[in-house]
Amino acid sequence: MRLRQFTRTAVAVSGVVLLAACGGQEQEQGDDPNAEASAALHEAQPVNVRDATLLSESSESGTYSELVTVQYSEEVRASTELDKPECLDAANRWGDLDSVRDAPASVAAYEWEQGSVSHILVELDEESATEALGTRPPESCSEYTATYEDGSSSEYGVSDLELPRFGDESRSFAIQVTDDGGENNMYTVMYRNGALLGTTSIMGPGDPEEYEQMLVDFTEAAVERQEQMLG
Repeated sequence: MRLRQFTRTAVAVSGVVLLAACGGQEQEQGDDPNAEASAALHEAQPVNVRDATLLSESSESGTYSELVTVQYSEEVRASTELDKPECLDAANRWGDLDSVRDAPASVAAYEWEQGSVSHILVELDEESATEALGTRPPESCSEYTATYEDGSSSEYGVSDLELPRFGDESRSFAIQVTDDGGENNMYTVMYRNGALLGTTSIMGPGDPEEYEQMLVDFTEAAVERQEQMLG
């Protein structure tokens, strides 16, 4: 998928989700008070799952609101217009919570032949993680249209996915994106593992069944590695 189209889709659908795969960069830790905690989260990211391999140069860690991918997504979404404004960041509404924006976080991108994979980890307390997981878009966001700065547009359709539970609680959904270039889909699992908030997302034009299976395999592997590394 072309970088421009990929970035637009990620922003209109889910803000930071998958933007790291568009070419994020390592975060300069500097005086970040969350540097140590976010580095530990980064170490807890899976290195590879099946044939998906971590892209270190497209991944970063630090305070959530200070991440390059988060700041870039905020710049891009400011120039994106929706016919239903309440649907901007439809899948990533939790990212606006103060508890999330101030928290240690890691965004990891993975190379996968069949699509684009990303995984986000944010360290919260259990109450805040539960609140973030429960943050959902209005029902009106099952369908909406995004218009970009150059005048082109995409149609979005959002639906729930029936997948197993991951961690302590989770929810899964799919987003279909249609524009002049054809159709692409994004499949996402958002879960709480204790005080950790995690999100796995896969995007591309591939086989839905294969994408859903990869979503399951990756998220199960991510939770297992968290238990091993952060226990």
